[in-house]
Amino acid sequence: MIFKKVISVGLAVIMSVCLLACGGKSEETKTTGEEVKGKQKLVIWSWGADEEKKSRENMIEVFKKAHPEIEVEHSVIPTADHVWDQKMTAALSAGTGPDVIQMSPDYYGLYTDYYEDLNPYVEKEGVDLKSVISEGMVDPYYRPDGKLEAMPLLENVFVLAYNKDMFDQFGVDYPTADWTWDDLAEAAKKFVGGEGADATYGMVNHWIDAGLSVICKGGKAYSDDLKSCEVNSQEVKDGLNLFGDLVQSKAMPDDTAAKGLPKEQLFVSGHAAMYTLGGFETKLIADEIGENFEWEAVTMPRVPGGKNNLMYATGYAVLKTSQNKDAAWTFVKDAAYANEDMAKETSNIGLTSCKIIAESYYKDLKYGPVSNSIYLDGMKDAKLNIWGGAFSAAGDVYTQIWQSVTIDGKTADEAMNEYYPALEKAFNEANGN
Repeated sequence: MIFKKVISVGLAVIMSVCLLACGGKSEETKTTGEEVKGKQKLVIWSWGADEEKKSRENMIEVFKKAHPEIEVEHSVIPTADHVWDQKMTAALSAGTGPDVIQMSPDYYGLYTDYYEDLNPYVEKEGVDLKSVISEGMVDPYYRPDGKLEAMPLLENVFVLAYNKDMFDQFGVDYPTADWTWDDLAEAAKKFVGGEGADATYGMVNHWIDAGLSVICKGGKAYSDDLKSCEVNSQEVKDGLNLFGDLVQSKAMPDDTAAKGLPKEQLFVSGHAAMYTLGGFETKLIADEIGENFEWEAVTMPRVPGGKNNLMYATGYAVLKTSQNKDAAWTFVKDAAYANEDMAKETSNIGLTSCKIIAESYYKDLKYGPVSNSIYLDGMKDAKLNIWGGAFSAAGDVYTQIWQSVTIDGKTADEAMNEYYPALEKAFNEANGN
């Protein structure tokens, strides 16, 4: 097939030259369908929604302009309702995946057998990754055996955004970088008021809350070597009870109220005083708030002796089944560090892995009153997403514990007694214990 394509291209060129030599029109010199088909074709799968989706698509357009020799087929697949997980795992198992696939180091090596080792490409490139990639961002993509399973794209953490007008109205002091979660909980209860559509809350309910409940009082989900489960600790129980109390006191919406108004709208509409704001949504939230009220953001509440933030990192891997690995490497390299214009598009929704852009363009970006420099501060004490990839089944069980406390009103002890054996079993199975 490739041989036929080459012959077709060659004939097209010869015909064009002959026509020009005979005084014919130059229209035949236009690119033909066969020439387009003769390009290296690169299939890329990404995930994302809203600003993330827009950033991925804009980044691809920049890449296409920089590499006209590569024909790109790009899909942005939603992660909601496990759509991404189902499509990805089915394609990997069947060997029908794309050339390049978005991934996260919080898979903890679960899918690494499907990924090409990128070390030979780096060595051939002759590049020192630490000199071109933002500090610490490439490390999670190395497996214990030294395999480089992917290249980083971005990282995101969270900050505590707050409605200054609501704090003034209710006579509550503004949050500071010295706040602990106990300080937050105490302040949040002062905003409780109204009923139904007129209700006011201290804190928005956010999908990140279950993960925060693990660490907010100094707890850990598992040991640093990922071998032993540590969820059934007093620190984790204290974190669960803190969030349970926030819901029971109506300082945070219960499940019914949360379904009535999307989380970001509770904050944007002035119904909730505080919001755990991710770097991926800052622009969206700032645009929606506009001039409606005055607001600010501080770093997440302190956790003495522990991590106080959750990090979501993502990159791109080249699949072993790729038929165009050189083109695939060109893309993952450009996305990670080699194309500054691509990095600027990525900077709109997170800390880019391109060091030179991260330390200049990204750092200087500001949406509303929130400067990206605050996210850089948050990276220092962040824990990589706890229940990603390999531990997603254990994470599903932890969600049941979370819901038992925040929806059913059980104590953390009661919820742990009921569900912890299943969580520990799922965790051990993921580890092969």
